[in-house]
Amino acid sequence: MREMSDSNRKTPSDVARRLRQNARFGCCRCGLPVYQYHHIIPYSQEQHFRVEDMMILCPICHDMATKGALNDKEQREIQASPFNVRKGLAQGTLHVNQNYCAIVAGGIILVGEGPVIAVSGEPLISIRLGENGELLLSVTLYSEEGSLIAEIVDNEWISGDPSVWDMESDHQKLTIRSAPYKVALNLDIRGEPAHMRAKLWHAGYLIDLRGAGIRVNGKNAGQEISNLALAGGMLELDTSGPVTKLKLGPQREQRKCTIISEPEREVRLRKAIAAWKVLNGEPHGTPEALRG
Repeated sequence: MREMSDSNRKTPSDVARRLRQNARFGCCRCGLPVYQYHHIIPYSQEQHFRVEDMMILCPICHDMATKGALNDKEQREIQASPFNVRKGLAQGTLHVNQNYCAIVAGGIILVGEGPVIAVSGEPLISIRLGENGELLLSVTLYSEEGSLIAEIVDNEWISGDPSVWDMESDHQKLTIRSAPYKVALNLDIRGEPAHMRAKLWHAGYLIDLRGAGIRVNGKNAGQEISNLALAGGMLELDTSGPVTKLKLGPQREQRKCTIISEPEREVRLRKAIAAWKVLNGEPHGTPEALRG
């Protein structure tokens, strides 16, 4: 798997923060909220982390810049007038209006920060909120043959050949596709809760995360589950046995999750939010709110 030219150099956290803020949390050229840190003056020429000589670019635009498809003048123009600044997107395209994560995955409302779906103990998709209210996405993507093909950590594209990926971003929407690997991820955070759909591979299993339910290799994973919400929980598929099992468990080790069963969607969401606050010890997360 080919690495990006700057991928082996860790950008200092204070520099990375300023670059993200300058670009309004998206690629300076196209606004995509999945990005890398690019040196306009190549690091190979001068080992530096100067904000004035760097910017964030999505993997595709970054590849263009490192291959010379964007000359120095074009790069400076892009840096001076980032896409999200021109579009008036002060906090990027994946900005969340509330101070918690709430997402529907596999038909279940998940409230909390951490893994959304894991397979046999390995998280494949995780979410959390950044300090400026942006949704941070971490994804590990495998091919049908089991090789690692891409890795995203907190919206930073760590590795993967960008030439085989098709990525689109609109206001509070993100789509990542790869026809060669038959992988797709769609995230829509326009409403509350947000919605996620995905087709992922893991150890030869095709996991189809739908709006209602999960299918593994074309078959339903476990019993049909409905009217459920999890506070501080995730969906985990156990593929170690002859039958794939779907488990509901905590996002973090040595921490509990709360399962809410409620037919009314809005009530279910409100109770899950209250339970999440209880788990975090927040003042408005009272046990009484769970009965509201």
